Amino acid sequence: MKPEKVGVINDVVINILSLSLDTDAPILLGETNIEHMKNEHPEDFDKYGHRISEILESPDYVAKHPRKDSIEYIKVFYDEEKEDYVLVAVRATGRGIHFAKTLFVMADEKVVKYNKKGALKPYKKP
Repeated sequence: MKPEKVGVINDVVINILSLSLDTDAPILLGETNIEHMKNEHPEDFDKYGHRISEILESPDYVAKHPRKDSIEYIKVFYDEEKEDYVLVAVRATGRGIHFAKTLFVMADEKVVKYNKKGALKPYKKP
């Protein structure tokens, strides 16, 4: 199966995170990425896997992973009990092709840590 295009890295994200990338670089999702998400975060994938494009298209926050060089798209979904901060990490291959590598609901401690460090950048379209 060929990887599917699920989004683009737009100029809003590039500007917020000060990235040196071409505007509208495609974000792909391949079979191995889906398998990883299903294996590592099965409940999160069941609940939010069908919303990857939506998360990439209109996140509430974006962040840059300090070590892994990935772009993190975070969207807040509200269910009865609590809010889920759903993170989709996008990373480039050695050849510069961007893939949605993983999807998971951030632990509350992680959200607090990101907020403390000022890592969660609000995503606002101009």
